[in-house]
Amino acid sequence: MKVFEYFLIGMKEMLSYDIARNALILIAFFILLIAYRRLSITMKSGGGFWSSYKIAGGFFYIHSGIVPGNRKILLKDIDEVTIHLLRGRHMSGKRYHIELTMKDGRHKAFMIGKSRKAVAEIDAMKRQLKKNRVKLHYYDYTKV
Repeated sequence: MKVFEYFLIGMKEMLSYDIARNALILIAFFILLIAYRRLSITMKSGGGFWSSYKIAGGFFYIHSGIVPGNRKILLKDIDEVTIHLLRGRHMSGKRYHIELTMKDGRHKAFMIGKSRKAVAEIDAMKRQLKKNRVKLHYYDYTKV
């Protein structure tokens, strides 16, 4: 229990400085904002909180809280989807970079870390996009 007491003493000392306290408050605010944005789009789409996207009711919902702007996109407005499988730097894993190109020329992109669940989600996305007649391009840069 001495370790916990020393931890509390250190936290009190650290939070006595304005810059540390303000930085912690700012970081906590952004984490709560991202969690709120993710929860709100998840409730609209009916998908899982930890899933990266959901295609339902003619819409493509992006569940990431970091993506700016509207994350509810009509499937009719999507011209093509490009999926890049990228290598991580310094052995930090592989990632999917998904880029949506709209018919009016705008782009929307988001990232998904590669896992068994993500591979299944990407395969399901490919099937759903083909069913909705959206062009799909897939590039694997990990074999280079």
